[in-house]
Amino acid sequence: MSEKSQSFIDNAMTKIGAGGGIVLDVGGGERFTKWLARYKRELEHCDYKTFDYDASTGADIVGDIHKMPIADGYCDAIICSSVLEHVRDPLTAMSELRRILKKGGLIFLYVPSIYPYHARKGHYPDYWRFFDDTMREILFAGFSEVTVHKRGGYFLALSFFVPLQHKLRWLLNPLAQALDALFATHKRNTTAGYYMLAVK
Repeated sequence: MSEKSQSFIDNAMTKIGAGGGIVLDVGGGERFTKWLARYKRELEHCDYKTFDYDASTGADIVGDIHKMPIADGYCDAIICSSVLEHVRDPLTAMSELRRILKKGGLIFLYVPSIYPYHARKGHYPDYWRFFDDTMREILFAGFSEVTVHKRGGYFLALSFFVPLQHKLRWLLNPLAQALDALFATHKRNTTAGYYMLAVK
């Protein structure tokens, strides 16, 4: 991951943690899994909960993101990373996330754009990819402030399609970042994904 992307995530988690209150990790399953583990300290003063459709994950709240069993304005902040590409109806899912978020609350999202198919058979499908137009139409609506950070440009997106890429990230990441910088691909729309921090 580039320093800019890491910095964006770090700042987002710091802001969410500083707000305190209830933080809901949607699609998180077991607490502080994968990339979120490094932010335990930032979120230690929050009432951190996880939400998932699969009870076997050990989620604090189990339900369908399309009709969440949660009251309006329940959350002070929401984290929803790499989830919306796996849901049947992202429009309805986003409407639900807005509904359960308090006025003035923060939401952090990550969605893929140019990225390989990654369903997990028997657990979740893989339906959607997102672009600049999708972000404006689906994700920005209903928020007073929105900050978006692209996850690299053309070359980083391309690198995820290299065979055995997960074992070659040590080489592919710096190479792709150098090429993206050299060719100023940030001026184009192609990206591996989008990080977003928004205020309701």
